[in-house]
Amino acid sequence: MRKWVIVLLVVFLPGLGQATILKKGPVTVEGYIKNETGVYPDFTKWIKIMNIVDLRGQYQPRTWLSFYGHLYKYWDFAYNQEDEYAPAHQAMYTNRETWQGISWVRELYIDFFSDYLDIRVGKQMVTWGTADIRILDEPVNPLDWREFILKPYNEIKIPLWMLKMEFQPTLNGTFQFLLIPDFEPDYLPPVGAPYCPGVVKRGTKMMEGLINFSHTGIAGVPFDYRFVFDEGRPGEKWGNSKFGVRWRDVLGNFEYSLNYMYGWQTLSPERIVTPDFSTVDTQRMMELAMRMGMTPNQLQNYLQANQIAPPGSTFYVKQKYHRIHVWGASFAKTFVSSILKGLTVKGEFAYVKDDYRCYQGRDGKFYWAETDWYNYVIALEKWIVSNWLASFQFIQKIRSKKDVDGQPFLHMSGAPMDKVETILTLRLSTDFFHERLKPAILVMYGDDNDWLISPSFYFEWGDHWTTVLGAHILEGKETGFFGEFNDSKQIYLEIKYSF
Repeated sequence: MRKWVIVLLVVFLPGLGQATILKKGPVTVEGYIKNETGVYPDFTKWIKIMNIVDLRGQYQPRTWLSFYGHLYKYWDFAYNQEDEYAPAHQAMYTNRETWQGISWVRELYIDFFSDYLDIRVGKQMVTWGTADIRILDEPVNPLDWREFILKPYNEIKIPLWMLKMEFQPTLNGTFQFLLIPDFEPDYLPPVGAPYCPGVVKRGTKMMEGLINFSHTGIAGVPFDYRFVFDEGRPGEKWGNSKFGVRWRDVLGNFEYSLNYMYGWQTLSPERIVTPDFSTVDTQRMMELAMRMGMTPNQLQNYLQANQIAPPGSTFYVKQKYHRIHVWGASFAKTFVSSILKGLTVKGEFAYVKDDYRCYQGRDGKFYWAETDWYNYVIALEKWIVSNWLASFQFIQKIRSKKDVDGQPFLHMSGAPMDKVETILTLRLSTDFFHERLKPAILVMYGDDNDWLISPSFYFEWGDHWTTVLGAHILEGKETGFFGEFNDSKQIYLEIKYSF
């Protein structure tokens, strides 16, 4: 993948170097500098102090050829201010992949245009579907859950290196083909981060318990386990590529699409812990038997009965990503006559086959089992009272089975998940002063009686400066999709300078 970066940079940067922050001939450059500051409502805790630099450039030397680059770099200073975020600071802001790799290159691709066929090659993002508020599983690009679902959808998507081809055999019909040799999992923030999900906290607590036991041991004899971790990512070879196809057409005021993706599960990889007893420390075993007043056989039976690995054992901790099939469809219909005039009805459906989800066994350990998903969204959208736009969504995620031997699958919060999960959303927005002031409010309700309420006030001060004042209020039980983050509600201010 790094070879792609070098090739595209060599081709793209000479054109970019001819430009300043403006549009000049075939070169267009734009970007922004932004600060996002969020504080807990009682002003006792910073939620974020995010500084962002975003730079985008396009070089189009011919009508049929275009080079595009998008650089995006950020730093959240809140992790330097809040002691409770310290455990997450190392993992999120000093690791090699994030700060010494190429993750700051958000998009970098080449476009080839023709009358019937368009080709895009490089690092990019693709969205299938029509829903405005998206919380369903994303079939193409994985998601960054660093700030839960509070950021705009395009900002939480993780771009991938891919080939996208779009063929237009009819006036409004488009066939899209995706080949994705790149792989990235969803990013779940670690323990200590404001929006670390409960399932991560529980898994980390269990692993830390095992590591601590390794140090303390029994009867003053440390067990000194060895741990070997394997991320288990699919290797970068063509056989591990994702591929997808989509047909999209517009018939009058009715738009529909049909799609299929053969990809990878990216949100909840199976974690397999395998103990290896071939490295057992026999001297420690003898010492432990003496201190506990047991014979070696009695000690061995005691350890087996209590499911305790002997001193010196090696634990291989591996993540395993499973292949999935995703069949989907979407539609959008706008009524132009009758009593429904002005109403837009949208819908999405996705069937996810061979997905694996986590559950907790009767022994307290985490296991994974195969299950299928049926997800759908029905949305209603209409302009009301002149320039007020109202959008309502009904979302359901239905699993093919409720549990495994009576043990329910786990929600991201770490709590038992219902077989049918329902979420309702309502968004109202309008504008004043020739669209310079844009107030809006988003309300999301989960069937565990938890809420997300997000009012915001966008104001454009001039050609370059904009601000957003708003809040994210999360309420409900700690076991709910929104309620688990009720300690991370925030009042926020965004200040943005665009050029």
